[in-house]
Order: sequence, then C-alpha cells, then structure tokens
Amino acid sequence: MPIHRTPRLRTDGGFDRMLEHPTLVAAALDSLDDVFYVYDTDAKLVAWNRRLNDVFDLTDEELRGTHAEDFFIEADRERVREAVTEVFEEGDTAVEARVKTAGPVVRFQLSGHRLVDDEGTVVGFSGIGRDVTEEHEQAVRLALQNERLESFANVVSHDLRNPLQVAIGLVDIERRDYDSDPLDRVADALDRMDRIVSDVLTVAREGDDLEDPVSIALAVVARESWKTVDTGSATLDVRTQTTVEGDPDRLDRLFANCFRNAVEHGSTSPRSQAPEDAVEHGGDEVAVSVVDTERGFAIEDDGVGIDPDDRERVFDAGVSRSMDGTGFGLDIVRTVAEAHGWTVTVGESEAGGAAFEFDLGLRAPVAGD
Repeated sequence: MPIHRTPRLRTDGGFDRMLEHPTLVAAALDSLDDVFYVYDTDAKLVAWNRRLNDVFDLTDEELRGTHAEDFFIEADRERVREAVTEVFEEGDTAVEARVKTAGPVVRFQLSGHRLVDDEGTVVGFSGIGRDVTEEHEQAVRLALQNERLESFANVVSHDLRNPLQVAIGLVDIERRDYDSDPLDRVADALDRMDRIVSDVLTVAREGDDLEDPVSIALAVVARESWKTVDTGSATLDVRTQTTVEGDPDRLDRLFANCFRNAVEHGSTSPRSQAPEDAVEHGGDEVAVSVVDTERGFAIEDDGVGIDPDDRERVFDAGVSRSMDGTGFGLDIVRTVAEAHGWTVTVGESEAGGAAFEFDLGLRAPVAGD
C-alpha cells in the first residue's frame, strides 16, 4: 500500500507537535478499515487517512478544509453540529449519522476527542468513523422479527390454546363414560399438542438476556426440578457442588427437559441388547446423574445414548427422537444455556448413555493450583 505524502499529517499549527514520525503514522492510519480524521477549532478537516478518500471518492484537495457537517445528509447535520459543540465543551462525543458516499447511503458511528497542545490550548479534535450500516440493519431486522414472534406467541397462546383446552376437557368427560381406545389415542394426541404449544411459547417468549440473575446452587435446582418430572422408577444422583449466577425458573426448565429426555429415551438395557423400540419408549429405571466437570457440569444417564451422527441435530427445534416428543425440549435446553453464557454439547456417559455437558467458561485447573 503506498504511503501518503507527509503533508497530510504534518498539518498546520499545534498538530505538527503531535507527530514525531509522520510517515510511519500515515502508513499506520492508512491501514485502518475505519475513517480517521482530525479537525481544527473551526471544525474544518486538516488531517485524514486514505479510507476517507475511498469512501467519498474525493482527492486530497477536495477534502481539505471540509466542514464536519458537510459530509452528512441534511436530516443528520444538526446532530453532527451538536456533537462538535459537545466535543469542544466536554472533551469527548459519540454520534451516529448517515452520509451519502460514492455508493449508497452509509450509517457511521463517529467518535470525537478534544486535542490540546503542550500549553493546554485547544487545537481541534480527532476521531474515528466506523461503518455500522450492517449492524443497524441487523438490529432493525431483529426488532421486526421479535415483533412477529410476539404476535405469533399471542396467536398460539389464545387462538390455539383456548380451543385446545376445550377439546381436552370434552374428551376427558367422554372418557369417564366410555372406555374407548380411540378416545385414549385422541387424549394422547391432544396432550402432546398441549405440550408442543407450551414448548413453543417458551421458545418464543424467552429472550437471550437474563434479568436480575441470582446465585443458584445447581444441586438444589436439580433436585427441585426432578420432582416436577414424571420420572417413573428412574433415579437421580446429584454430585455437583457448582454454584452459578442465573435465572432459577429457566434453569428449572433446563434440568426438567434434560431429565425428561433421559427418562423418555433411556433404557437400562445395554445398547446391544436393547429392544428395537427402546429409544422410542424409554425405560423407567434409567439412572440419571448430575456431576461436576472441569469446565462446568454434566447431566448423564445410563440409557441407550444418542447416535454420534444425531448429536448435532438433537438441539434443533422440531427434532424429536420419539413419536411422543415435542421436538423443542433440547432446543429449550440450548436456549437457556446460551442465555447464561454457556455452551452445551452432547456426548457419551461412562455408562454408555447420553451426557449433556455444559461449559460454563471456567478456567481449566492447572497442576499445582
């Protein structure tokens, strides 16, 4: 990359004293992807890097002396003028404004820092302009997506769930008077639909951020969550001493979904001897453990495990390993983990079953610690 001639950075007045090695500084600034600029006390451009030439397709002569607000569209110029005033009065400023470049309109995030000479006299300000157009567009798209998601959640909650509850109630009444296999199958189907609705609402309404996290002992939340799951003859062994900062309700759902997955899909038979429908129907006597690991904790079972080819897919929404599953349980597990800043992967337990391993970002122990 050619180095700009030194006059660009060897500027008039107090700016000369800032640069003992102007050629080296010029080369460094020209390597930036962001725009670098220096303005004098009249807010006129006196120094800049190559990126500014490229953005506006202007020569040095055309750029020199340009007023700060002149680069920006009319609607944003007042905001820029206020930022210039602020940097001289307060010492620093930050603002977003749009510019009409040689191509499309671009949104820049601009910083300003007041400059003074050795005698303390203000000689201007410098800053960085960063193209944040894509980030802004992504934020807008995300906001629209969240609005649609909330609208969808409301439809599911009211327009679907209410008639579903009516249907469940009517079927229950009929089952009290008639012992019918078709009615039992309808009841099972309605119950599964109700669980799907609940899981979809959980996914739709829980954000990625935690509000007011508290200190939680994982052993406590694990034991309490176990009580809420239909575990049959399954057993729980809690061997964790880990305490985290988190949301108790969301962690309860994380453990409940992992426990439910173990009970519904586990089997105490070795995989080589397990019946063909073991994964389909599970085994009541599966043993589940919550243990500490070097990077966090794991929820393990001694069931048939998860095929290595399926381990990446099990966290995807809508993917279920049984006819009765909703397909959202493990997606909720991953969502809750990520909201806490964790990652979750699935592997194989020492007993050959499934092991959901949660990485809390802890430092691995070092010998001698």
